[in-house]
Amino acid sequence: MTDLRRTQGSGDGAGLGARAMEHIRRLAVDIGPRGSCTEAERRGSEYARAEMERWGSAAEVQPFRCCHTYSLPWGLVGLLMVAAGVLLWLCPPGALIVSALNLVIYGFLASGRGEVGRLFPGRPSQNVWTRIPASVGSGAPRRVVLMAHVDSTRAALLYEPRQLKRLRLTHMVNLASVIGLLVLPALVVALGGGALGAAPPGPAGTAVLVLRAVGSLLAAVAAYGLGTLVHRELVMPYVAGANDNASGVGVALAVAERLAAEPLERTEVWCVVTGAEESGYPAGSRRFVDAHRDELGDADILVLDNLGAGDLRHLTREGIILPLRMDPGLLALARRLGAARPDWNVRDSACNLGYTDATPVLAAGCRALAVWAEGPDGFLVNYHWPTDVFENVDPVTVDRAATFVLDLVRAVDRDEDRPGGGAAA
Repeated sequence: MTDLRRTQGSGDGAGLGARAMEHIRRLAVDIGPRGSCTEAERRGSEYARAEMERWGSAAEVQPFRCCHTYSLPWGLVGLLMVAAGVLLWLCPPGALIVSALNLVIYGFLASGRGEVGRLFPGRPSQNVWTRIPASVGSGAPRRVVLMAHVDSTRAALLYEPRQLKRLRLTHMVNLASVIGLLVLPALVVALGGGALGAAPPGPAGTAVLVLRAVGSLLAAVAAYGLGTLVHRELVMPYVAGANDNASGVGVALAVAERLAAEPLERTEVWCVVTGAEESGYPAGSRRFVDAHRDELGDADILVLDNLGAGDLRHLTREGIILPLRMDPGLLALARRLGAARPDWNVRDSACNLGYTDATPVLAAGCRALAVWAEGPDGFLVNYHWPTDVFENVDPVTVDRAATFVLDLVRAVDRDEDRPGGGAAA
């Protein structure tokens, strides 16, 4: 059992870790697994809303609908790959059309530039959020947003700890297969391959046969991937999500509560707890940005994710392909604050296995920085696996994360994220 007394307060951040741990326990233990668009996710959001209103701030709820699982958009990519492999024998031009469409879908999905889940029926989810005014009142010149998702995911064989280390390779094989199944039918058509397995005589016919065999192999790999998604949906459980991401919500709520009691001088703070981040696209973040784009245009948005075990990392970029880059001013500030605590081992990292709530923010042209924690192997701890439970949360990591985020927000209030900024402490 995790011992809350192990938390080690630091300076003005003293006590934040213990408060965050209590939020983590309430979410991961009392409520438990909080799958995207489920009743448990709603109860997690209600808990966050109640905490916000307990500080004396009115909390708002933003309901929305979205796809509830990443198995659907990624399953669509796999299904189109299998279809292309079959059509390569039956109708090569058809395979070319299907593969071209699939490349577009894959590009949106893997880069986070589009919400492919909109192609599927939506289920209800929600964001909850509140504003903490600056001490100067409504005319505060700065705005900081603390953002964390409350939902947890369903486990999958891809995230078994040994397989996780090969997940980046799996993504690259997937990319190569999508591209390959576009190139192969183009070559078959160019060589004169016809419908129903027809092929020209001589060496060209042999080449067409080889190309079709390669296409069948790629389709078989895609079929295996489809099988793992079906297995995930039918067999695997939702995880408790203590690290991913009750920890991020716990840190956000603890820091926001402190700032409600001790407002920043010049900076308004928003605390946003999103839903449906684990649905195949950060849908809650996207809906929130769409609804508040004008107000967020000059805000600094800190995305808090997986802060329950390991060493703190500030991300430089995120995305499976065509990664989006974090705001350079916020990143430079985080590096300076991390360097001031050398024993914490705070460093740069990158998210290349998926994306966080920062992706829709960055895609909209807003300033953002995502912060998480990694284990010694460079991977998120207990990531998307049933071992992501409260007992495996490290209170020291949580305390350091809360202190680091509070330091970041207070430094932003002094304009230290901008060239030439920084007021005397």
